[in-house]
Amino acid sequence: MLKIKVNSLKPGVTLGKDLFSYDSTLLLPKGTIITKEHLDSFRVRNIDDVFIMESKAIVKSGKPFEDVYSDSLDVVRSFMVEAKLGKTLDFNEISDITGLLLEQVFEANDLFRQMRLMKEKDDYLFTHSVNVALLCILMGRWLKCDRETLKELGQAGLLHDIGKIFIEDNILNKPDKLTDIEFEEVKKHTLQGYNLLSQYEWISTSVANAALMHHERADGSGYPMGTKGYSKNLCVSVVAVADVYDAVTSDRTYSSKRSPYTAAEILWQESFGKLNPKISKLFYDKIANFYIGNEVILSNDEKGIVIYVDPSQPTRPIVMVGEKFYNLATDRSITIIEVID
Repeated sequence: MLKIKVNSLKPGVTLGKDLFSYDSTLLLPKGTIITKEHLDSFRVRNIDDVFIMESKAIVKSGKPFEDVYSDSLDVVRSFMVEAKLGKTLDFNEISDITGLLLEQVFEANDLFRQMRLMKEKDDYLFTHSVNVALLCILMGRWLKCDRETLKELGQAGLLHDIGKIFIEDNILNKPDKLTDIEFEEVKKHTLQGYNLLSQYEWISTSVANAALMHHERADGSGYPMGTKGYSKNLCVSVVAVADVYDAVTSDRTYSSKRSPYTAAEILWQESFGKLNPKISKLFYDKIANFYIGNEVILSNDEKGIVIYVDPSQPTRPIVMVGEKFYNLATDRSITIIEVID
């Protein structure tokens, strides 16, 4: 099920959710087959978009990334709000949007740039869920996973933080550092997410475990159980890396975003005794190449272009500033603090 612009619809598709007017009057019930008369009525009533069940009727190759991302945000917001109200998660809704994200990962050569441009579009919980799903699918591609595994990884990314719907908003969105008691409340989202997802037969154990264990660390410093050792569950290991990367590179209520290079270095450091080194090292090795040609701001306040990445030190590239060149691999006093293009 997807939220689709009315002007993209054709007669014959099935309405995926009850449609209400602005004054909360039921216009059409879920399951209605949309006719030309319905579409004309939508336009008269200034209804811009509706949820439909049959994504194959409207999904077309080459759909712009921004549209897919916005659709994904709508779906994530919808199922999280409804789950918070006690409603059932919809298999088709989550499966359809996972499939669309998968196709975007295969088609978008500038995925990280596109994601960066989308980061301010919505509440952090929703954008974070979509970003982690995209990153999980991308890492699955790098690992040469089959299509079904890629879909499972994408689903794990979308759902990994669903337990946060049970956390009080004043804690979840607190602009200051959490108290110890508040942090204990936040940590419960892992178990609450697992308990919710485990109720559904169509959600795999691997996906449910990703919600439960994406904050566990091999040295036992993680939560909720303090489990030691690297997880054998691919979803858990991949989601943990994607979660760290997106969290570090995003503005949150209690911390400002840091550059992708800083995030990659954090992942490298956590490869030693915390995160699964097979996954974090892979991400570390691959990530910097996506930023060749990007404009960056250096810690000395100069702007430059990334022109070369040393495979042995991918987070310390050569940056061209005017007619000067900074080799960050040899000049350790300078770092990249922001990617701006």
